[in-house]
Amino acid sequence: MLTQLPLPLWLGFVLLALVCYLLGGIPFSLIVGKLFFRRDLRELGSGNLGTTNALRSFGWPAGIAVLILDALKGAGAIYLARLLIPQGCTPQFYAALSPLVRPAYAVGGYPAEVAHWALVVSAVAVIVGHAFSPYIGFAGGKAMAATGGIVIAMLPRLLPILVPVFILLVIITRYVSVASLTIAVLLPPTMAFFYPYLPFIIFSVAAMIFVIWLHRSNIVRLRAGAENKLFGQKRGT
Repeated sequence: MLTQLPLPLWLGFVLLALVCYLLGGIPFSLIVGKLFFRRDLRELGSGNLGTTNALRSFGWPAGIAVLILDALKGAGAIYLARLLIPQGCTPQFYAALSPLVRPAYAVGGYPAEVAHWALVVSAVAVIVGHAFSPYIGFAGGKAMAATGGIVIAMLPRLLPILVPVFILLVIITRYVSVASLTIAVLLPPTMAFFYPYLPFIIFSVAAMIFVIWLHRSNIVRLRAGAENKLFGQKRGT
């Protein structure tokens, strides 16, 4: 917790953002491809460093491994934010918490809004790091798996809505991009309903815009009827 370190709060936020950015930048899909298949994922399929391209290029085991590793980046960033800048609570409230939840709170911790902004800063940093990795020339993936990890760790009440919608759309349309874009659009209204806090709502709108921007090439291919389906014949890159 920052109160136990001789650091001003603003510097704690800067360090949190930097560490989460570097964490998000770890290109697990590239590492899995080179380590187990001796191939560069950037030269295969769509060239995207994400779960879908890893699955298409290397198969289900590799795709699932990349999905889990990228999701762990998002969840890890949230855990770090909660550990470094926990929300304040009373001793009685803290004593009643599960050990799994306690890192999010601390007796003598920070006001709720400060703790919420710490979560948002870590989430944004890990997403940007995934999309613009400093380790590979600021290239990267589209951050959907990392965002999924963020939702699991930071916004669990959204899971019963977003996960079934995503899976159903993938099954029906076989377009991961359609499911990803739909989830991005659903994020702000579901956030406003379940987590009506200004930092979270601002994050949801920014995340929606960023995901749509990252999928701009997919949108062009969808309109042209040339987008690759998750299963079936490839029609473009």
